[in-house]
Amino acid sequence: MPSARVQQLSDQLVAKWTSPQGVELMAAGAVVVGGLLAYGPLSLQEAGGLLDWPADEVLDRFHAMSFDLETDDRGRVIGAGVSLDDRRPHSVQLQGQQVHGWCAMDVLMFPIVLAESASTVTSRCAATGEPITLTVTPDGVHDLSPSTAAVTLAPASGGDIREVFCDRVNFYATADLAEAVVERDGDLAACSVDDAWDIGKRLADLF
Repeated sequence: MPSARVQQLSDQLVAKWTSPQGVELMAAGAVVVGGLLAYGPLSLQEAGGLLDWPADEVLDRFHAMSFDLETDDRGRVIGAGVSLDDRRPHSVQLQGQQVHGWCAMDVLMFPIVLAESASTVTSRCAATGEPITLTVTPDGVHDLSPSTAAVTLAPASGGDIREVFCDRVNFYATADLAEAVVERDGDLAACSVDDAWDIGKRLADLF
């Protein structure tokens, strides 16, 4: 049973993504994710073409919705929740390729969004660097290692999504390690990986 704080953050996330701006952002973000999976890094012209937006407005429109797209040193779009940056700690199999997520929630949610039958996720404990692996399926998480792993959750408002949410939503090898982070940052909450999957399912069902 998730704590009251975990339930509150889950409800806040749903409220964010079902607001008028959230619906607009989710639709635009899904287009970019689809483009990244299909074509790889996207020039602003390519991203604009997929979105039917002027190329020179793509970054600004997302920024206005507190969702800064990830770009590489050539100015190409490489991330919108799903990321092509292999330096990120969260890795997931989507549509037959290995990609990455901005946060733990991304790699739990996107396999459900994309109707994957099973997706292998690899990450690492944000405190110790210990490897964490699991399989995400349409009915939950399987093969979690270590079985004691937990996830931190954060509010998703107040600034750019990566700063206020993604950078603070991580896997930890144990609940105690996750709770230690929560003790230092009262905005956060810790939950089991199963509970985090449940939240990811709530969000995935909005797509």
